[in-house]
Amino acid sequence: MPSAYDKWLPLGEVQVSASGLLESTVRLERSSDWFSGHFEECAVVPGVAILAFVAEMVRRQGHGQGRTLEVSGFFKVRFRRAVFPEERIHISVVAMPSLPEAELQFHVTCDGNSVAQGTLKAKENRPGALGTKEKVPMTH
Repeated sequence: MPSAYDKWLPLGEVQVSASGLLESTVRLERSSDWFSGHFEECAVVPGVAILAFVAEMVRRQGHGQGRTLEVSGFFKVRFRRAVFPEERIHISVVAMPSLPEAELQFHVTCDGNSVAQGTLKAKENRPGALGTKEKVPMTH
């Protein structure tokens, strides 16, 4: 599934854990365009990049299932720690259930320390899809 966006969304392989979480890692090189003009003296990964990685994991889950999943928003997001070039971050997201819409919790860590956490709204983009959203708890 390589695309022109891979340089912006360089996720490792997305795997499903035994507890049903989508998990992947990202490591951004110092030369990554994400750092261009973003605190040049002390480069940090922008928060929007971290949220883009989380959303991409949900989209990839959908692609693997033959579904078109979209993230329509984030809420209750808390950033706890900065991420610097060359650091590896680990992303966990509750897998999208077979429902057309859900709220999914996510958690991002680096070296075992919390980087960000929150909830995202995801929905399946299909004509005529109706249903109720379900809040899916994160466990681990």
